[in-house]
Amino acid sequence: MSKPTPKPEDKITKFSSARKLLILALIAGFIGAIVYFLFLNDEDNYTAPGQSQHLGTTEEPQFLEEGKLWFLSDDQQDTLQQIAIEVADDQEQRAQGMMHRSTMEELQGMLFIHDRPEVQAYWMKNTKLPLDIIYVGENKEIVTIYQGVMPYSEKSIPSSSAALYVVEVKAGFTGRHQIEEGDFIDFEISG
Repeated sequence: MSKPTPKPEDKITKFSSARKLLILALIAGFIGAIVYFLFLNDEDNYTAPGQSQHLGTTEEPQFLEEGKLWFLSDDQQDTLQQIAIEVADDQEQRAQGMMHRSTMEELQGMLFIHDRPEVQAYWMKNTKLPLDIIYVGENKEIVTIYQGVMPYSEKSIPSSSAALYVVEVKAGFTGRHQIEEGDFIDFEISG
């Protein structure tokens, strides 16, 4: 008995079935990619190094006391107020700053230490709390104060002159404690 000779119609049918499967696979892959990028790949829930991720949400950073800071009068004779500080002294910590925090105590703040004195400019992107931003020169004199800076603003908030340090405290803090441009700071960082 001889093998039946395939008919040209059979080849077309087999080719069409393979083509249909390929097209369906491509469509499924395309739809899968869309679903992933629209719903599953949530870059807003990016977890910075040192933070944990739980069910797609970023854990709120907690205040870590790393020293003390004193606000001093313009003659440096009187202490206007003392606060506990968290220190941001490298690029990653300065970039993170006060972002994603929803609480801050009256006598807490963050001290940013830059590599060199120059005009500094901060913004409030991803910052939930209104803050006072205090720019401080290399000699520890307060050169610029912004009071009650609004949350989430991406507007640049520059110092009026070169600053080596920046202090962020709860909004209204500088007014409540009579801290003004021309006053000074001093600080001590814990070992």
